Amino acid sequence: MLYAEGARYDLDKGCLPRTRDTIIDEINRWVNSPNGEDIPCIFYLSGVAGSGKSTIAHTIAHQYDQLGRLGSSFCFDRADQANRRPDNLFSTIARDLADLDPQRKRALWLTVKEKRSLRITRAPREQFEKFILVPANEMHTIGPVVIVIDALDECGDQGSRRGILSILAEAVRHLPSNFRILITARPESDIENALASKHHVFCKRMDAIDANSTSDDISLYIRAQLSDVQGLERKWPDKSWCLPLVERSEGLFQWAFTACRFITGDGKLGLDPAEQLDILLSPASSTSNLGALDQLYLDILTRIFPVENSIFMDRFRLVLGRVLAAKEPLSVSSLKELHCEDDSLDIGLVINPLGSLLSGVTQQDITVRPLHTSFRDFLTDANRSKYFYVDIAQHHSRLALASMRVMKTELQFNICNLQTSHIRNVDVPNLTIRVKEAISPQLSYSSRFWADHLRAAIYEAKLLDALQYFMDNQFLHWLEVLSLVKQINLGSSMLLSLAKWMRVISVASDCHNDDAD
Repeated sequence: MLYAEGARYDLDKGCLPRTRDTIIDEINRWVNSPNGEDIPCIFYLSGVAGSGKSTIAHTIAHQYDQLGRLGSSFCFDRADQANRRPDNLFSTIARDLADLDPQRKRALWLTVKEKRSLRITRAPREQFEKFILVPANEMHTIGPVVIVIDALDECGDQGSRRGILSILAEAVRHLPSNFRILITARPESDIENALASKHHVFCKRMDAIDANSTSDDISLYIRAQLSDVQGLERKWPDKSWCLPLVERSEGLFQWAFTACRFITGDGKLGLDPAEQLDILLSPASSTSNLGALDQLYLDILTRIFPVENSIFMDRFRLVLGRVLAAKEPLSVSSLKELHCEDDSLDIGLVINPLGSLLSGVTQQDITVRPLHTSFRDFLTDANRSKYFYVDIAQHHSRLALASMRVMKTELQFNICNLQTSHIRNVDVPNLTIRVKEAISPQLSYSSRFWADHLRAAIYEAKLLDALQYFMDNQFLHWLEVLSLVKQINLGSSMLLSLAKWMRVISVASDCHNDDAD
């Protein structure tokens, strides 16, 4: 059955102890309320970017995991849409629920055994009804079963969310009354319309939490992060740095998180923490019409990168475009390899100074991704990011070309040096080790996602030439790699994307020729 690797909660992303106690206590009371028709089965926590919804979700998930009551946690991430998809949400939850209870696992098995097409279905409603609802209604369990779905707004656009929202708006009411589903999301219009007015949904707005309580929690967090930082007390005695930082945060935990990382983690640029703090608290940082988070991102980027240097800014956009356009997060080493013939550069020049905004910047094999979706949103909105704007559409063509270059260089016949092709992959000794040694991360990525980038790419003659070489010389080698990485099912849809793209450019070419005539 389909399963989203890495979608589970992350303990390190939970709340600092003694913060957010009021809302966490409220959620706990809801979870442990006596079962009955008047108890909503969904707790919908909504709020703007950076308000701390996800930290609450991760905290609740960990808490009930410790109690043996967490049925599943699924955290969407816009930077990893290839794995955390709306069409594997309910199958992932179903497998987690099965791991929680042997009886539920047997009930699921009886539903799907000898039905391979059902096991791998990507239809959310069929997944929910067959994998979750049927086994749940065949059991009688005591005590709450908690399911956490974090960042629902990041599972795709409104079209891709429609099926999930339809199920959450109606079908979940038929689950046993001990099920509790915590959902966090930004208040997008389609999510609000689907959930806000339903009797089985309790809505809680982050901005409804007492502002003084939020400020106190942010103060606790900032003090915990900065109290032991040398140098701050000399210029800001008695922790007088805390109050202005709390005021600048405007109630956004993400602002406090990013600011603390910037103050403490940028020593390699030659500034001490006190100087970093001065940058954030300078009068120029508070005179803009930008929101608090946007202004913080702009202050940090302006501090690091010379906006007057057009060559360096082009390099910034080239690297960040590669990071943001990737279908799944890539490591620094893979990002270096995924380049076109004309844009090979030192990724570290751009990535390394961004430790307060990106993860994985200091290690070659750790994936690089925005620490918060709001930073991605900032970069991809020209009105907000100004000269740091990254047009992702331009980078799909480059990643399609880069994928073709990687496959041209690395694909080969019998890439794992198998003794024979007359036995199944599952029967090959040590195949997992062979695959890891023979198929690089960038080749695996290119083989799985070149068509996704091609679908969004504009026509270029060199891209067409690269595709022609690929189809003439490496098609079977590519299929072999898909088989070895257990993604052969992607092949048909990728070829369909190629055919559609070819038709589009053919029509465009005909129109151009007609105009010329």
